[in-house]
Amino acid sequence: MLIKERLALLKAGYSKEEINAMIDDDQAKIDEPVPEEKSAPIDDYMNVIKALASEVKDLKEAVYTQNIDKTEISSGSTKSAEDILAELFSAPKKED
Repeated sequence: MLIKERLALLKAGYSKEEINAMIDDDQAKIDEPVPEEKSAPIDDYMNVIKALASEVKDLKEAVYTQNIDKTEISSGSTKSAEDILAELFSAPKKED
């Protein structure tokens, strides 16, 4: 409490003991711990994050599997293995 406030209280008719009691009350209110609002526990948030990460992982694996299943492998040649080996071992024909 400021001196100006104390003087105003004295002029208003309060005694020194009453003013000191007011100061003590004010000090007690300041010293009192303010009750903190209970915030959501971090564990709950961590569980949600873990669940989301697990779902993302599952979705990614599902997309990979689906992509592999839909992929068609087309070979450029329709020759059989016997035709390819015959071409390798046969002599090229010379044209006149």
